[in-house]
Amino acid sequence: MMKDKFSYINFLTLRFGFRNVILFIFLFSFSLGLNAQNLRIEGVGQGIGGKTIRLISISDNLSKLEKEEAVFRVGEHDSVFRFAISISNTSLMKIRIESFDYNFIAQMGSTYKLRMLNFDFNISDKVNTLFYKFPLPIIIESSTDNYLNDKVFIIDSIIEDFMANNDRDILFFRDKKKVDSLIKMLNSEVDSTDSDYIKEYLKYSVGIVEYSSKTKNEIKIKTELFFDKPILYENLAYMECFEMIYGDYFTKGNKIFDKRTLGRWLEANDYFSLIDSLGKDSLLKNEVFRELVFLRGMKEAFFSQLYNRLHIVTMLENFVYQTKFVEHIYIAKHLLETFSQQSTYGVIANDFSLKDIYNNYITLDKYNEKPLIISFVKVSEPSCLRELNMMYSLMDTIGDNFNFLTIACDKSLDALYNFLVNSNVGVKYKWDFVHFEDKWDLLEKYNIIVFPTFIMIDSNGFIIQNPMRKPSEGSLLPFIPRQKPKDKEYVLPK
Repeated sequence: MMKDKFSYINFLTLRFGFRNVILFIFLFSFSLGLNAQNLRIEGVGQGIGGKTIRLISISDNLSKLEKEEAVFRVGEHDSVFRFAISISNTSLMKIRIESFDYNFIAQMGSTYKLRMLNFDFNISDKVNTLFYKFPLPIIIESSTDNYLNDKVFIIDSIIEDFMANNDRDILFFRDKKKVDSLIKMLNSEVDSTDSDYIKEYLKYSVGIVEYSSKTKNEIKIKTELFFDKPILYENLAYMECFEMIYGDYFTKGNKIFDKRTLGRWLEANDYFSLIDSLGKDSLLKNEVFRELVFLRGMKEAFFSQLYNRLHIVTMLENFVYQTKFVEHIYIAKHLLETFSQQSTYGVIANDFSLKDIYNNYITLDKYNEKPLIISFVKVSEPSCLRELNMMYSLMDTIGDNFNFLTIACDKSLDALYNFLVNSNVGVKYKWDFVHFEDKWDLLEKYNIIVFPTFIMIDSNGFIIQNPMRKPSEGSLLPFIPRQKPKDKEYVLPK
């Protein structure tokens, strides 16, 4: 086959000339690239000049691992952004600017035209937008996804409005007539012309309402929604319903095994006993669905803090080589990556290159000789200044054993410059200060959601504590060298 290709290229070279063949190959490759890009997004917005726009995908709807697909830097005086990427399935996407998101469902082969309305990005100076989330005001002006996002929005809005007005009747009094009324309203919005995704989205959205309201027998709901039914990995409502029903199957106990038994299986890495026991549940006879429950159980167990996390990671790592279902291999790997990101100990610290106020680049390599304490702060916040001052008071005592680095997360570099040069407070600090330079992905990698946050890294670059307790909470006291007791002076007896 390869020989035939070379023969064909040689023929073209003789027939049309070398330059024309090169052009042919380029255009052919370019057309293949265009075909591979099965998702196109175009957007326009106010106040986005100079902003970095990130396109984030959710790798799967169980691990919810985020993956950066593309980055677009808007010109200083421009207002347009574009993405063209390839996706393997319909999935949740996020348009992210700084710490603000807009979520939508991206369908393979579709084109989306978005418009961003006016938005005050400076709100992050007043509110911690890493903790208090503010959505980007983006609308879909047009798309080729057969109104997928419009229908999802309608279904969600009807449920949210109805539940807000009837929550007591539905959730407290278990009023089945009210639930039936809601279902009737929802069914009127979906017809035979809608896609299978929308029909299934409606079905499992109703399932969430019926399960949470307990207006239908639990076994009947599980049977109707999941028993011998296709697994809809891509459908957000299916996975949300699945997580609601099977989300605490492991940690709250079940009729098949208790928490202690699960702990022993995890410690012994006994996957087969665990999966065989799950099979004793009559609703988990299907091998594929049973493995999905197992994967959800591993995520549940990891974040429950009831079990040794290393045992859970080891079992998942072995599961990757035991399962025969490709989707589950991907989910398991994504879970392992999620666990690694959430780990507070023993993982390698993400490197970075940040500038100080004198345009010197600072990286983690600078601090290899001693453990490093990184403080993520806002120099405009009194709570951060108190902790920096506490750390300063211990510098003379522990400075020989530790390095210090402060990353200022104020929006403006000027805030850091004024603090270090023009204030009576900042001039006393003698360790490194850098600005985060709008690298919001760095804050995500270190799980920074509040200020100040302190992290300790050993001399080999591994995280020891993330987050560590604040200096005012005594986190540095164990590292104060103990003074050697003075030798007692011998006094002759009288």
